Amino acid sequence: MSDYLVVKILDTNSFTLPNTLIYGEVELRSASTDSAAELIILKESAEDNKLDFAKYSYTARISTIVHSDTTREAEQQATDRFSSVLDLIMIKFPTSNVELSQIGFIKNLESGETIPIKKWEFSPSLSFVVSHGNIQRIDPMNFILSQKTELSERFLKSLYWARHSHHENNKQLKILFSWFALEALLKENEDDYIGSIVCFCLGFPGKRKAHHISQEFMKKIESHPKYFFWLNKLTTEVNNIREFRNHSVHDGFRIVDCPKDTLALYEQIMIYGISRSQQAIQHALLNGISTVTEFKEYLPFIFEETVRISDVHGTIIYSLERVLFDKTI
Repeated sequence: MSDYLVVKILDTNSFTLPNTLIYGEVELRSASTDSAAELIILKESAEDNKLDFAKYSYTARISTIVHSDTTREAEQQATDRFSSVLDLIMIKFPTSNVELSQIGFIKNLESGETIPIKKWEFSPSLSFVVSHGNIQRIDPMNFILSQKTELSERFLKSLYWARHSHHENNKQLKILFSWFALEALLKENEDDYIGSIVCFCLGFPGKRKAHHISQEFMKKIESHPKYFFWLNKLTTEVNNIREFRNHSVHDGFRIVDCPKDTLALYEQIMIYGISRSQQAIQHALLNGISTVTEFKEYLPFIFEETVRISDVHGTIIYSLERVLFDKTI
């Protein structure tokens, strides 16, 4: 592990500073303190993020020193630390957009290497829709929006939280928003535990519920050598995610001390948990099911119609195995 200096520029509509301010381990300083070398790196970061650096040339800089394994982890750790300070500063500047921009740099304090903060992942891309004629066809979206049922309302609320999760960079909040999406979709009351339904939609119904599914189908899905390992593992980890959610909410969404490997596994489980559960609900809506209670009653039948063995084996188990055992991810 190494010590890294992480510097980021605040949003163009945030605030400027006449002098340096210190808040615990976080420093806020004026843009005028940028060195010539830092300006070159910051402009490179802005260019990679397709931002006009001139619009950020006057806003405050925020920095901290973190101890991390990689530059990517250093940025995430610093961002979490910045968030607490910016939340407090927002009280002082209610008319400003007190947020981080994507511009910044990371300096390894041991080697002296400085790198601009660039996009770590693929950005959202343009989708091209092929014309099928001038008359709009009725598609699943039209049908679901026309429904005024309990299940359709749940589906729309779940999509809201899933969208927030998709665009969230903080792993803890990403996992929490994902769980909120599942609760909006499946939870009937405060005492209702949705973990078993989530595992069911993922392709792991458990022995008792598997009796309601075609034995031939179950034999095929259970044929993967790691199927039963993940059946037990998912049952445990989904419950752990529920407890993680409760602990985080009770602590006011403060950053919870959780190993990065555990967060990575939780995130991957939630990605598939949301998509497969929403897929099952959409199938139910298109087949006239109107309540979540009714959905749960018909779930064994929906399971056989929506779950693909190749998806469970080649996508879900494969991806979870990589996250659990490949520590380079």
